[in-house]
Amino acid sequence: MLGDNANIDELMKQITSKKPDLVEVRIDKLNDRKPLEVVARRKSFPIIATDRSDRDQPRKIRELTYAANLGFDFVDLELARTKPADVRQLKSAGADVILSYHDNSLTPPAGELSKILEAQKNLGGDICKLVTTALHPRDNLTILGFVERESANGKLVSFAMGKEGVPSRVLSPLFGAEFTFAALSDAIRTADGQLTIDELRSAWQILGLQ
Repeated sequence: MLGDNANIDELMKQITSKKPDLVEVRIDKLNDRKPLEVVARRKSFPIIATDRSDRDQPRKIRELTYAANLGFDFVDLELARTKPADVRQLKSAGADVILSYHDNSLTPPAGELSKILEAQKNLGGDICKLVTTALHPRDNLTILGFVERESANGKLVSFAMGKEGVPSRVLSPLFGAEFTFAALSDAIRTADGQLTIDELRSAWQILGLQ
């Protein structure tokens, strides 16, 4: 995740040195558009523009469209606030659309997750992202089983937040998820249970996945 809490040039150097598969830019953390322009110009990896602010949806779509026109590869939209016209506009600007669903209280049953996924697909998501909260270790099994079943039918990202959900963050790509998320450093973790990129890679090495 890239935000506005550091010199953009130095931060880009740090990110590039980690050789990430892709980078998320939280545009709701930025004070202006200049960092977006720098990232788009200097990127050597795919980039996602995400806005998790409370500002109105039309403004969000304007900012995400601006990022897409700059050359951002993906834009991330919350399922509950997104209309078909929003998806069409962002796709016409050249970005693939990630439709996100977040449950900050629990991990729903697999059947409910499948219904949410269907709604994301019907809205036109290129990648469907479902993030839940793990209250018990068995919630990892729910998520990983869901990913294994559904990833064969479309591009899917799914894991559980919280300390109990760490296994799902580490293992979901092995079960078919398109990618998982990690922080550049401890200082800029964006969710409970999120590992740093070094911690994630260390876990993969221990498991023989790298």
